[in-house]
Amino acid sequence: MKNRKNGKKIALGIAAGLTSLSVLVGSVFDSSADLLEETPRNPKTVTKITKDLSSISLQKKGLKQKAIAYLRSVIYRIPVKARAVLFAPLWLLGNIVLMAAETLYKTLLAPIGSLILGFVLQTLLLLGIIGICIKILFPNLPWSKIFSRKLIVLVIAGSLFMCACDLLMPMIWEKYVLYRRLSRLIIGLIVILIILSPFIRKKLKNRISYEARCDDETFQLN
Repeated sequence: MKNRKNGKKIALGIAAGLTSLSVLVGSVFDSSADLLEETPRNPKTVTKITKDLSSISLQKKGLKQKAIAYLRSVIYRIPVKARAVLFAPLWLLGNIVLMAAETLYKTLLAPIGSLILGFVLQTLLLLGIIGICIKILFPNLPWSKIFSRKLIVLVIAGSLFMCACDLLMPMIWEKYVLYRRLSRLIIGLIVILIILSPFIRKKLKNRISYEARCDDETFQLN
């Protein structure tokens, strides 16, 4: 059992290493023709190519381009036939991995990332507006008590409700796209009012009780 586990770990390590190397080769060379390009085998000439590539990268390009230029010069020192056997399969595998990663990012990760970012920004905006409103209603209430766990949970729930409405409304109302901003504003105001309603009621009760006490004191004085 241990030998099998060790064998699997070794195989996974080799696969990960080959994949990483293939991605590196695929990133360094734009095409297979570029990889298999004929280069002089004279050591002095190859050294000159290396120096030229390094000087170009130092003058015009950044650290990444400098590293790419150096790797290209190292690989170009290997004979073309050896490059075809060793690096051409790696270049092909690297390009497949890079294309798959790009497709995955464009179709799945980028939209999900934009949705998550929009949700986070929307939640922070709601939290800020509601926190300021509570501070206006209760100036003596400290910020630590305003931003309680309960309030944060309510704001997150309200933000999720807004996102759900934004996703579902186009299916229910065809013209939602035309009035999307106005609809989001109205839904946001409703969410804010619902979350603030307990604080507003408490403020009104305090105001009523204060006025009642003032009336009692005035009546007693009279």
